[in-house]
Amino acid sequence: MRIGIIGAGAIGQTYAKLWSAAEHEVFLSSRNPEKLVSLVQDIGANVQAGTTAQAAQFGEVILLAVNYSTVGEAVNAIRPYVEGKLVIDATNPLRQKEDGGTERVIEDDQIAGMVMADMLPEARIAKGLTTLWTGYVERHANVADPTIAMTLAGDDAKDRETVAQLIRDAGLVPVDLGRLAQSRPLDPPSPIWNVVLTAEELEAQVDEFRRKTAEET
Repeated sequence: MRIGIIGAGAIGQTYAKLWSAAEHEVFLSSRNPEKLVSLVQDIGANVQAGTTAQAAQFGEVILLAVNYSTVGEAVNAIRPYVEGKLVIDATNPLRQKEDGGTERVIEDDQIAGMVMADMLPEARIAKGLTTLWTGYVERHANVADPTIAMTLAGDDAKDRETVAQLIRDAGLVPVDLGRLAQSRPLDPPSPIWNVVLTAEELEAQVDEFRRKTAEET
């Protein structure tokens, strides 16, 4: 599969390495692609680097993995090239606070995947690869014997299976949370966010989170 990755931070680099190892063709991009030359050489022969527009044109599937402060700029850059394509939204709707912590930048009743679907109506949006710090992913990813869960959601069942396969190819266990409207547990804060869990543990946490959320509304 040809995968265009928008953003060369921790998420972009981590999945570029894992998917390259799984023999996918990967195009890693950033606003400064000249800084990626040595990185892609280290990753492998089936990885190349360039601009966000080039990555969006290249990919059959697009991984959007930029800092949320630049998400509008990234969306505008890729919009002409993603009509009808699957875009996996791996952004987190957070910003840094002055005290060093983070805070949500969307309303409490909003769901990040649905916000992205409104921002990029030309594309098919799935949500995934957001709930686990990349350091944990690198430590626990194991294609031969995956044990650690990674969530996904999307409105199209075939798209969800594509994302699930990419999660398997990265050495993790996919957990399908359903449609974008059901994907609030993927967004911070939630009990599964940045916690290493098996699929069974994650599903139990999601069930409890949804039950409590329903009681509060």
